[in-house]
Amino acid sequence: MAKMQTLTAENLANHYSDHTGSKRPSLFPKEGSDGPITTNPSLRRMSRFEGRPSVQYGRRISMVSRSSVTGSSFGLKNIGLYPVKLQNTYKLQPDPSEMFKPESVREVMQEVLDECLGGEKYNPLQCRNLSQMLTDLIKSRVKDMGFQRYKYIVTVTIGQDSNQGFRVVSRCLWNKDTDNYAEASYNKNGLYAVAAVYACYFE
Repeated sequence: MAKMQTLTAENLANHYSDHTGSKRPSLFPKEGSDGPITTNPSLRRMSRFEGRPSVQYGRRISMVSRSSVTGSSFGLKNIGLYPVKLQNTYKLQPDPSEMFKPESVREVMQEVLDECLGGEKYNPLQCRNLSQMLTDLIKSRVKDMGFQRYKYIVTVTIGQDSNQGFRVVSRCLWNKDTDNYAEASYNKNGLYAVAAVYACYFE
């Protein structure tokens, strides 16, 4: 008569090993079961004393690395805040088509003076702000003319015309082959204005 054996997990594992000749496979409990989880002996068990992984579940990994330069952090928010540096072209003089043209600039300056000072009378309290406004406007108009690689210095002198003689004189140190200037004047209703633009080529 056959001997009865108690049905246990160990007996089942031995029975399976005897029939298949293979090692005991990993037993993973089915979904919803409360059985113990056993792992394959070939798999490495993580020690409870090992450090935690650097990447935790549920934490979003940043795609942009942040570096510290002189104690400040730079990320995407600072991109584009610094001017782009261009290589030197070693160009010492402008092309003929890019040369500063005093005649054309003088016409623009005269147009600005006539438009802004037409009908105005001399007022010592407003001359300071008026000269500053004319300086900025003339410089903006000259820049729009498109002379490449030129630096501009603009001055506007405003005074009262009481039938007296006056003279505006300037002296410059520059390259006579590339640098130049233009001037324009206005004199009506007891008010005079003299504007000058000095253009210096930036090598």
